[in-house]
Amino acid sequence: MDLGLKGKCALVTAASRGLGRASALALAAEGAKVAVAGRSVAALEELVQELRSVGAPDAMAVEMDLARHDTLRPSVDAVAERLGGLDIFLGNTGGPASGPFLDVSREAWEAGINEILLPLVDLSRAVLPHMRAAGGGRIMYVTTVGVKMVQPNMVLSDSLRLAIVGLAKSLSIEFAHENIMVNCLCPGPFATDRMEDLIVASMERDGLSRSDAEAVWLDEVPARKFGDPRDFGAIVATLASDRGGFITGTAISLDGGKSRAY
Repeated sequence: MDLGLKGKCALVTAASRGLGRASALALAAEGAKVAVAGRSVAALEELVQELRSVGAPDAMAVEMDLARHDTLRPSVDAVAERLGGLDIFLGNTGGPASGPFLDVSREAWEAGINEILLPLVDLSRAVLPHMRAAGGGRIMYVTTVGVKMVQPNMVLSDSLRLAIVGLAKSLSIEFAHENIMVNCLCPGPFATDRMEDLIVASMERDGLSRSDAEAVWLDEVPARKFGDPRDFGAIVATLASDRGGFITGTAISLDGGKSRAY
């Protein structure tokens, strides 16, 4: 299916690996102009070449440290100038430290707010003027299944990403009349480096074997498997297209059935 994304301009943050990388590749395969952002441009060069090979000859990498808030708007403006606009923004961030509540310091909470929540606030403020000028756009935030059901030892992620859902809902109401659709994607356990980190943390913290640690994360997943990041990217591309033009203010579960919420 041709999603009509050819020539659309997209920015994907935290794109060097995992769901960000898969999403960038899916957008590129549909012909979008894709800018991928991360702390190191050098670390993104291989991805940029891959993006160009699958259908995005104008793909570019941009250095973006989400913790350095004063640099975000200039980076967004530079991307829009280079690509010729900005129609699609996928706000992806790294995951915060895991652990039970009493083991999470106040400093970790502050770091999480500054590295997960506030960057998406700042980036949204930067991308919205470009979308308004273009007559519409798509904003998507990567959150977690933890916004649907509490995940053990993930109090930082559960809490901060719920705030992102609130942000998305508010923006969806404010900007829908300008054809700017804002949604959250709520992944369960996908086969990514982040998932590997969480499995290892479970093994070390709880003294579990590899198989037992994996079982912890799959115990409530009816599909009984880890998700394929390419499937996540396909949903991003669909929401970014005109096919997603009547979908806004939602938090979409991609979790193999883990969340039992309606």
